[in-house]
Amino acid sequence: MLNSVVFDVVIGLVFIYLLYSLLATTIQEIIASHFAFRSKILERAIFRMLEDDNKFKSRFKSFFYLFKKTGNGGEPKSVSSGFYKHPLIKFLGDNKPDSKPAYITKETFSKVMVDLLRGDQVNPGDDVSTLIQKALDEKKINWGVANIPEQTLSYIKSIWADSEGNIEIFKKLLESWFAETMERATGWYKKHTQMILLLNGLVIAIVFNVDTIKMINKLEKDPKLREQIVMQADAFAKVHPDLDKQLLQQKTDNEKFMSQYTKEELKSNDSLQNKIQEDSLNLAKYKDIQARRDTLLQRADLIMKRDISNVNYALGIGWKTAVCKPFDLKCFIMSFIGWFITALALSLGAPFWFDLLNKFMKLRNSVISNTSKEKQVK
Repeated sequence: MLNSVVFDVVIGLVFIYLLYSLLATTIQEIIASHFAFRSKILERAIFRMLEDDNKFKSRFKSFFYLFKKTGNGGEPKSVSSGFYKHPLIKFLGDNKPDSKPAYITKETFSKVMVDLLRGDQVNPGDDVSTLIQKALDEKKINWGVANIPEQTLSYIKSIWADSEGNIEIFKKLLESWFAETMERATGWYKKHTQMILLLNGLVIAIVFNVDTIKMINKLEKDPKLREQIVMQADAFAKVHPDLDKQLLQQKTDNEKFMSQYTKEELKSNDSLQNKIQEDSLNLAKYKDIQARRDTLLQRADLIMKRDISNVNYALGIGWKTAVCKPFDLKCFIMSFIGWFITALALSLGAPFWFDLLNKFMKLRNSVISNTSKEKQVK
């Protein structure tokens, strides 16, 4: 029968994992925002496209690169450095030294690349195709003095040949190149944030002493505790019926948090107007970042004080209930295994556990309802 001890224990565990996953995910987003993970992943992708040398072969180096205060994509006279110095890209970053944008469109990429190849001395009516061909022949961009690396040069030459000198077709091919690279960059971001989520889960498990093995033992031996946790899980699912949609929306917002500026904001050549626009954009961006940070902190505080505290109180989770004696190695090892199991569970993410909780609660309620009807018939 599904309405059994094992089934209720599983529901209890799923509910606990869900609550702590929400906390772990929120902390992950705070870390990602603070260290500008998205801008660094984008910079890595641009560097991979425009430079032959791959600085990120080592996974260890690639991971810890995310925690550097500033990026290191490209030498001062490299193509990637020229790319980030272009006004269209520079205005997308924060008003800080070495700040990089977290999101650019494929159209922005192609525009900047064409500008770099044709140079900043172009006049209306100039033959842009000739300027681009000159840059490819001389193996250097006309915007600055950077030499184009061999592999990058070979690829740009190939798509230039495919475009047959047509600028619009060339831009489309550049955009396709950028879009394909961004698909890979999305994979890099997910891989790194998954690692952060696992580490967050382990830290949370240790700090709160969320030991999966001990929780199973407590839930299995105490029927009243099982009933209390299952009731809390049922109430939580009813109070948050659209949590999965909210989490999905949050993920979408996170990926596009730093949006591009409109072209109209970059047209004016008047220095005063540019200064006003730049200050306004930086102020708006600062307010967005500040509001986002405050929202994440408030969400973490609410999860801690309302949902997690209730479960912790019921289960007796915390270091006050720790039973390991000092220097008891066997007990410590068993506790670490329990913490690590919890960390692995939290790394699956809140959407996974919320979906699973909903399915289990519907199944449980369905079984209880059918059992009640059978008793009435008898």
